[in-house]
Amino acid sequence: MRLPTLTLAAVISAAFSFHTLAGDAAALIDKGEAQLEAGEIGAAVETLQQAVEADPKSSLAYTRLGGAQVMAQEYGAGLESFKQAIALDAGNANAFVGMAVAYLHSSRYPLAKAALEEAKRIDPAKREEADKLIAWIEQRLPNGSQ
Repeated sequence: MRLPTLTLAAVISAAFSFHTLAGDAAALIDKGEAQLEAGEIGAAVETLQQAVEADPKSSLAYTRLGGAQVMAQEYGAGLESFKQAIALDAGNANAFVGMAVAYLHSSRYPLAKAALEEAKRIDPAKREEADKLIAWIEQRLPNGSQ
């Protein structure tokens, strides 16, 4: 069986298509963030879903989508988006913070605390704000550790 020969033009075309998809995702992320700032949460969720579809390997797109979903009170969907963001980039501290917020809104305090601890480990600059939330969580947990 003979494999088809790829021309240089086909390879370059494929490379530019990938770059365009990633560029489209960045533009969609920017648009979604602007929609969130304008209070257009439903539109932002749709736009950020398009960003994820344009670049399914973008941890940032999934992180922003998760944030919009949490703002839309779609906590389960937000958690799934944050989990996907972390699967793509385990060092994404913002995804762990977003996950913690979704867990807080779902009254899943031990998981929220664990996510905040991980965010602090990844990005020590988040320590002060994370510690405030952790202290709030610990007031609601028996023995502060569950």
